[in-house]
Parts: sequence; structure tokens; C-alpha cells
Amino acid sequence: MPKKVLFECAVHQFLGAASRLQARLRPASAASAHRLADWVNTLQFDRPRAGQLRIAWTDPAPGEQVVELQSAKFYTRGDSALYAQQQSTLGLIGKEDRVMNANRQFFDAALRAALATARLFDEATLNRSFAAMPPIGSPAARNPDRIAAEEAFHDEWAASEDATAINVLRRNEACTAPEMRYLRKALGDLRGKEVLDVGCGLGEASVYFALAGARVTATDLSPGMCAAARRLAEVNGVELDTRVAAAEDPGLGDRRFDVIYLGNTLHHVDLDATLPRLLQHLRPGGVFACWDPVAYNPLINVYRRLATKVRTADEHPLRLRDVRAITARFASAEVRWFWLTTLVLFMWMAVGQRRSPNRERYWKKIVDEAEQWEKIYRPLERLDAFLLRWLPMLRPLCWNVVIVGRGPLLQPPPRDA
Repeated sequence: MPKKVLFECAVHQFLGAASRLQARLRPASAASAHRLADWVNTLQFDRPRAGQLRIAWTDPAPGEQVVELQSAKFYTRGDSALYAQQQSTLGLIGKEDRVMNANRQFFDAALRAALATARLFDEATLNRSFAAMPPIGSPAARNPDRIAAEEAFHDEWAASEDATAINVLRRNEACTAPEMRYLRKALGDLRGKEVLDVGCGLGEASVYFALAGARVTATDLSPGMCAAARRLAEVNGVELDTRVAAAEDPGLGDRRFDVIYLGNTLHHVDLDATLPRLLQHLRPGGVFACWDPVAYNPLINVYRRLATKVRTADEHPLRLRDVRAITARFASAEVRWFWLTTLVLFMWMAVGQRRSPNRERYWKKIVDEAEQWEKIYRPLERLDAFLLRWLPMLRPLCWNVVIVGRGPLLQPPPRDA
């Protein structure tokens, strides 16, 4: 691409990133949107060297940022016209465009770096605003209010809970918490390890890891959940570094971790946008651990249709192609499946005990009430282990899947269609 065209494209894309951010800021804070507009009006652009874009400003104090354009993605001549033609064709509206996504991510990051240098907004505002700018064509992009809806839902949930009353050991070690029992063994000794808990919720896992000696950074898009996690940490005598940020953009700079953990989180997010951004924060010898619900069990799908008040509308339980997409990003990965015949307990809660799925979160209650369920759960757990070992075709009918990945790959295979 000619140098002049590259420069003009870079300026255009940087200003486009600013426009997207301004649109995001405006509903929440007109003052912040005006402040950004005033800052943009002071910007000056030049090309100090080939492949560079220098951005200078005078407000709120003189400063500048130099952007290296070598890794930026641009359409070559003719491609932009093709893209416009595709977007005007009804059958292709909403399709993901990888070049445009890479372009957008690059210049969003450049804008964020410039704003951080200029100190125009605090870190929490940057985290929240940029996390709400998902890739073009992704489910989140087609539903721009997703982040706000998730935040409001989880804030309300946090307000309804007394985090200080949570029994952290029970929530993670109960017989009816098989996912975490398995993960705890897989993760091994956590003393002195740097752990990132993404989508920390009320903080049960974060505090549990901290009690095991880890140094834990906990992120969640809900300020209410982060506050609850801090309260839970305080009553348990440990410290957490909590950050308000969505999984799609944790805002962690160049920090690296020994363990990245996501509990019941990935089915809320765009995997293609989230995984690359998270894995850049995993050390080469680190461990990625997650567990999430699976899409195929008909009984659980009935529950999902009924339990509308304890779930968010955008949830999308993992499919087999999602499991393959996650494991493909690691040199080695372990996959374990949980809750097959043991789902009888949930059926009994609904039918035998007539407990409303909209007034109680079954997956929390089953753990808190582990003692009363243990005599039924233990033999069913052994039956599950037998069936899932010898009849692997039953595994996708489980409720939850646990994935432990080691050795993150820089260039994973293409995602399944």
C-alpha cells in the first residue's frame, strides 16, 4: 500500500475508533462523550517514519502517541468495494469479516493506549467502554446492548446476595461441585502462582484460590459482583485485585498469569473475540481452565426455557464445535464431562420438591445443600463415571464440560464452521 494511502487509512481508522467509543459513552455519560469529542478536535496526525502514525494533542495536557502500523490490517485496493457490496446483500449482512475485525481491534487498542497516555478517563471507564465494542459480525455486535444488559443483571444478582455468608470451602469442595473438585486437582499447587479469574461473580473461586496461596486477579463486567468478591475476600482474610472488565477485553496490559480460570463464563461471551485476548495473558507454561454448560441435554433445555429470571437472554451453552475450538488452542487439553444421571437431583427439585426454577438458582442450591443430597448423588456419580467411560457418545448429553488446556498455541487451526 502506498505510504500516503497507508497514512490516510490509519488516520481514518483511528478516528473511526474514536467515533465508536463516543457512541458507547454517550448513553451512559454525555459529559464523557463531549470530553472525548473535545480531545479528538485537538488531535494532529503526522508520519514521522514509514509505517508509523504519530498522534499529538493539546488537551488536557500536551502529549503524543506513536502507533506502529506494521501489524495493522487493511483491505487492498478493490477489497473494500467488495466488502461494501457484501454488506448490502441481504444474505451476507452480519457475517463476520476477519480483516475488518482485526482492523477494528488494532485501532481500538491504539485509541485506548492514546487515551491512557492522555489520562482522559480512568481505567475503569476505559475497561467498561472498550469491552462493549465487540467484533463486527459477532453476536455481541448484532446486540449492542448485551454488555449493559449483562452488567445490570449481575449487579442485581449481587445486590440480592450476602457475600459474607458464603461458605467458600463448601462451594468448591462439596460432593455436588464435581467441576471444581476436578479442576482443583488438575491445577495442583497454587502457592505463589498468579491466577486470573475471569467472570469472577461473587468471588467463590477467586477467594478459594487465594486461600490456597495464589495471588489472584478477579475481573467481572459487574461492579456489584466485584464489590461482593472483595467483601468475601475480606471476611476470609485474603486479598484480591478486582477489576471491572468484560471477558472480551480484560484491560490487563502486558500482564501474564500462571493460571487463567473461567467458571460458567464462556457461554456468555463471543469465543472468537475472547479467547485470543485472554490467551495473550497466559504464560507459555501456564494452564487455562474453564467449565460451562453444554447445549444438548433435552431436560436441561426445558429447564433453560423455564428459568428465564435467573439467566440472561444471550446465553449460548457450548456446542461440540465450541469445545473443539477451545481445545485446538493448546498443545494438550483434557476434557471432562459432568452431570448425566446425576441430573435426577434437579428433576426432583423441580417435580418432587416443587421448587421454582425462577426463585432459586438450582446449580447454587445443589452445592449449598450437598449434605442432604450426598446419599443419592454419590452412587449416581459413580454410574456417570462408568457410562461416560464406556459409552462416550453420551458425553454431550451431560450438563457441564470442563476443559484444561496447557501450552497455548500462537496460531490455532481454523475454527469449525
